Amino acid sequence: MAIREMLHRLATAGYSIGILGAGIFDAPVGTIGLEDRSQLQGEPGSIISIKDGPLEHITIRTADTDRESMTALEQEAWFRAYQEQLDRFRPDLVYFYGGHVLEMMLSAEARRRGIPTVAYLANGNYHNPRWCHDVNLVLTDSRATSEHYSRTLNIPVTPVGAFISPERVIAERRDPRHVLIVNPSLAKGAAVAAMVALLLESRRPDILFEVVESRGNWQRVVQEVTTQAGHPRDALENVIVTPNTNDMRPVYGRARVLLALSLWWESYARVVIEALYNGIPPVISDHGGPPEAAGRAAIKVQLPEACHRPPYTVVPSATGLEPLLARIERCQDDEDHYATLAQYAYEQGKRHRPEASEQLLRMAIDPLLAKRAGDLPESES
Repeated sequence: MAIREMLHRLATAGYSIGILGAGIFDAPVGTIGLEDRSQLQGEPGSIISIKDGPLEHITIRTADTDRESMTALEQEAWFRAYQEQLDRFRPDLVYFYGGHVLEMMLSAEARRRGIPTVAYLANGNYHNPRWCHDVNLVLTDSRATSEHYSRTLNIPVTPVGAFISPERVIAERRDPRHVLIVNPSLAKGAAVAAMVALLLESRRPDILFEVVESRGNWQRVVQEVTTQAGHPRDALENVIVTPNTNDMRPVYGRARVLLALSLWWESYARVVIEALYNGIPPVISDHGGPPEAAGRAAIKVQLPEACHRPPYTVVPSATGLEPLLARIERCQDDEDHYATLAQYAYEQGKRHRPEASEQLLRMAIDPLLAKRAGDLPESES
């Protein structure tokens, strides 16, 4: 989603862009944003074209939306199409994300032709630097992730900020009353969030939670947490579950605070920035990029180190969660305190406007584009 926003902005600024992708997504619900999802169905390895405003996505069909399930034949079809695109489009720069063997072949082929490559990474899942051996420039969103990879892999990574279109997420009207949880996956702290909701269910039934499902499944998380607590259940009475949606504006309109207790390395947390745009204070774990993203609007929570280790099912005790519960209750009860945090959130959100990020992006890639690698004669490339 970040790269899509980048490409839209670059296209609007006059950059010529060709896109080659595949029918794979972070999760099957990722197809919701497509006007005609049926286009993805068909013979695996065949090619379709999907219009996206000023962009055209040349897409290789795949039998599954899961990247790990992409077959050797599908990858071969993609690589052939990639070589044809290099021959026909003759780009000055190749931009990609991902660290699988196919992506390594992608950057190696570009280097063989003398074309610079740029890679984007916005997570902490890369543990070996081989994937970027042929890459000229690595971009990320946050300083936290840049420092993380400098420390762990000794590779330079350039932060360019967030790419989120405010008009797509800012609520038209605000009636803040819910504690919002988005994408209740274990890695994003869903088990801890479920325990928080469970503890407040009888203590503060007036505080309602809204869970927006995406890759995570809230019911399974509740079953696991309540089983650990000794009273298995399928649902909590103080929680409203909202199906995955392509329009989060009404959801943000109802949110009073965001509960985003990511346990894995979260580079910047898109949902945190979307909340800031709406003046919603985020309750976050003091880990990864979210503290940088939220600034002084953050309600930071220190969780035990055991919580940050896979499979992310360790939940603090009720006593250990008491400070967190108290912070949520204060946001509900103390209007002056809440108004101050909401103002901080609005101010911090302004720092993440995509216009500034676009300037950083262009400053990073323009020197590589200036080499005009696509203009080299065939014999030199």
